[in-house]
Amino acid sequence: MNSDLENLIDLQQVDLRIATLRAEVAALPKHVQEIEAKLAGSKAKVEAAQAAMKADETAKRKHEGDIQDQQQKVSKYRDQSLNVKTNHEYKALMEEIRFAEEKIAASEDKILEIMVAADTRKEALKKAESALKADSAENEKEKESARLRTAEDEKELAELGERRNQLRGGVSEDVLSHYDRVLKRRGSALSAVHEDQMCSACSVMLRPQVFQEVMSNQQFITCDYCHRILYYIPPPPKPEEGKEGKAEDAAAEPNAVPITSEPASNEASADAESEKPPAHDEAAAR
Repeated sequence: MNSDLENLIDLQQVDLRIATLRAEVAALPKHVQEIEAKLAGSKAKVEAAQAAMKADETAKRKHEGDIQDQQQKVSKYRDQSLNVKTNHEYKALMEEIRFAEEKIAASEDKILEIMVAADTRKEALKKAESALKADSAENEKEKESARLRTAEDEKELAELGERRNQLRGGVSEDVLSHYDRVLKRRGSALSAVHEDQMCSACSVMLRPQVFQEVMSNQQFITCDYCHRILYYIPPPPKPEEGKEGKAEDAAAEPNAVPITSEPASNEASADAESEKPPAHDEAAAR
């Protein structure tokens, strides 16, 4: 195989691997951000559950304060009712007492609702804290894995970079220029050709003469359509025909005498010679 072509085949494998590793390294920070976003969501749920419980406690204290205020008013109005002189004043105080007692009842209902919801709030907070704990552990695990993967990828990239420079140094400048141009445009610069006589990258059929030239793997030949550099991959060797059939026949007829091909005996040769017409007879016949 042409040395440029051989180096280019190896170079393309290196370049494709480098592209894969670079894409992976570039994607890892995004993956870490997704992990962080998930953890932030878990933290937000815990904070929301805590805030809800805190708000309930604040509301409960407020209602308790309102009850105490209204109870004081009721006590005050009752004391005043003992000293009123007219029926009108007495009815007005009774109306104030009724109004205050309604407020007390409403506040007591609110407190009861808060107490009933407290168990649900606590369960929600418990679940949120459990999820946060699991997500925190997973977060650290994933971030550490991402750090290790990045370090491994960067190490391999450094090694591949050295190998890439070596391979590029073994390729002529004009060929290398074509390789770089097609690689940048197509994502790959070489294409294998098999017995189907097609460019495996774009599936264009090669002309017979071009296919014969590609089969030699000694020339720099490009596909007329995609401009990739072509190289030939011969088919795998076929198993020898007839071996399996002979083995089966031998197994089926164990007593059969094997047939051997031996040279004809001297007598048979002499007989064959005698059957041939003499040379001078042939000449005379002509």
